[in-house]
Amino acid sequence: MSGTIGQNTGQPSFVPRKVRVIFRLLGHSFGTTGADTVTLDGLHVQADITQAQFPAAESATVRLQGVQPDLINRLSLAAPNLNTQNASELTLASLQPDGTVAVVFQGGVTLAYADYTNAPENSFVVQAFSSALPNALAAPPTSFKGRVPASQLMGAIASKAGLRFVNYGVQATFYNPYCYGSPGQQLAQCLETTPMRVGLGRGQLSVWPITQAIQSGQSGGQTTQAYSVATASAPTTLVQKEKNQTTQAIEVSAATGLIGYPSWSAGGLVLRMLFNAQVGFNTVLHLQSRYQPAGWGAQGAGLWRVVQAHHSLQTETPNGAWFTDVIAQAEV
Repeated sequence: MSGTIGQNTGQPSFVPRKVRVIFRLLGHSFGTTGADTVTLDGLHVQADITQAQFPAAESATVRLQGVQPDLINRLSLAAPNLNTQNASELTLASLQPDGTVAVVFQGGVTLAYADYTNAPENSFVVQAFSSALPNALAAPPTSFKGRVPASQLMGAIASKAGLRFVNYGVQATFYNPYCYGSPGQQLAQCLETTPMRVGLGRGQLSVWPITQAIQSGQSGGQTTQAYSVATASAPTTLVQKEKNQTTQAIEVSAATGLIGYPSWSAGGLVLRMLFNAQVGFNTVLHLQSRYQPAGWGAQGAGLWRVVQAHHSLQTETPNGAWFTDVIAQAEV
């Protein structure tokens, strides 16, 4: 939880912060019940989550306190080694005061160990990447004869990784494509041929035109087409969905959680706000601040496209972090 001082009473006002942690072992089980999933609530959680363009994609470093020793031992064995890929998955979800649940990370575990530095208050440390499993899975080559839309090719690759696929307006075409290796390697081969913005995280592969940023399936005042493909467990029929709505950029101001003022960086504009699960890679922000120097380029009426988002979350900690830090570029 975190504490703030009320303006009227001067008394601490505590807002509970909750993060649900879910571990899933693919092909293994937790104990004699045969369950392959364990859900942990009410723990002291310190999570640092970064969301960026593929191949960096999304990553999370999590420190947990309050996990039972036997479960720590079981989960510590879930990290992959050089000889075998033990497909373990970590999901983090924020529990909102209104009862809604927002998934903020989902990815393959690459490191999991017990930290006894501050014993008897032991910690369990986990590192995970959204690209870990797509890069490790074995997959047959993906090939087409003749001309094929990018949505069809990349949708086929996504299905082999068990990912949903959504195309937000990419109209590129491939000719006689042949992609081989893991799904992650096949995706990288596509990007070598046709540049585009690619987000990989929370069970979904999303693509945007390189010159256009779209938030939540909507474009800046334009009509777009979003395509989705079922995961590997379902038919890979391409489903077309029309999106005829204008972009509703996320409003960022002091009234909505902006902390301090935006500042300059080599990557563009940098700002901090209270945690917002809707903010991620390629999200469009409508920044309302008197300090947006013209030297930062054409600002498009205060519209900025997120290049990288970093969520810092702490639970069961007075004055704990609950922030979203953003690097964004002017939307032109």
